[in-house]
Amino acid sequence: MDFNLFNSIILAGIVQGLIFSGVVLFSKKYRRPSACYLAVLIFVFTLNNLQYYLSDTQIISTQTLYRYIWLPLQLASGPLLLFYGLKLLYPDKPISGRTRLILLPFAIALLLSTVSKISWHFSPPGELPSWFYFALGLMELSAIVMDQAIVGWLLWAIAKNEKLTKPIAKPELGWFKTILFVFLGASFVWLFVTIQTFMLGASPLLWYFVWIFISTMIYWLGHVGIYRFGVEKERARIRSYSIEKQAAVCSRSKNDHIRTLEDLLINQKRYLDQNLTLDSLAAEMGLSKSHLSRTINAELNTGFNDYLNNLRVSEAKRYLVQPEFENYTLLAIGLEAGFNSKTTFNTAFKKITGMTPSEYRKAKHEIECHPQVKSA
Repeated sequence: MDFNLFNSIILAGIVQGLIFSGVVLFSKKYRRPSACYLAVLIFVFTLNNLQYYLSDTQIISTQTLYRYIWLPLQLASGPLLLFYGLKLLYPDKPISGRTRLILLPFAIALLLSTVSKISWHFSPPGELPSWFYFALGLMELSAIVMDQAIVGWLLWAIAKNEKLTKPIAKPELGWFKTILFVFLGASFVWLFVTIQTFMLGASPLLWYFVWIFISTMIYWLGHVGIYRFGVEKERARIRSYSIEKQAAVCSRSKNDHIRTLEDLLINQKRYLDQNLTLDSLAAEMGLSKSHLSRTINAELNTGFNDYLNNLRVSEAKRYLVQPEFENYTLLAIGLEAGFNSKTTFNTAFKKITGMTPSEYRKAKHEIECHPQVKSA
């Protein structure tokens, strides 16, 4: 057996991946398609790591691996990433049969490997044929190209989704976009190492670096994805509360533009749109940016950004004082109030109230638990 630091790190990831996927798949808490696809992705990736780990540590020989155990799981990881991404972007839209055809390369490779195993079972033991190793390299290249295409499409779909003006229903996917960009960069390194090892005979030690890096990234995706899954569930509950309590506001301003502005921002709750800007709002109202800015300053005695942040902070305050949201993450509350990150939420909240959201929540909680604090 050949154990070293590199495959020990891989083993730690394998154990973590099996535990993670088992917890998510068998917990009622995560019974949603996006979480299930993520867990299956982690499980398949972990099994792929496990089969190569067994060979790398010489627990089994390479020939035994390919003759009896090996599955072309690298061709399944990309499609599962696509399905997960689609469920993040369009949670209520079923994945079409045409989209599921992306699993066809995996199905074909699985069929061919099964036929090969059966034929080798009836043939005398010996070296695997050279064509098989050529097929392995070709399959590895195919998996890389397919994964790059999937990542590219998901990045395009996220960019398109960010332009949609559906502030109440749109999830925040900046974290997923960052992971995809990192994966895209790693895939080119993966491609380089594949060419070097399969075609140019370079040292297989190069694989360790790619193996460890991609494994780290996939498990990172798993943990961040599940955390964000919890955030989105909290946002959905907050959203239901907000819609139930929503009441129309009648503007008292004599200025038609301000009445239109307040109807858009308050009654239509457009201030919840994280991508809302003065430019886009002015264009929607048929005004120039400078004219709208001057009107807001003159009529409301404040700038657009300050006015917008005041609305968002007021929204967040409603959630922070509700007992049913007492254990919800500040990220979920900030995102649902219209901020695009926890940092911008904290900054704007402290500027307006003099306290951070956590300090505000704690202060309100202490007043409720100890009424004498209020009178003091």
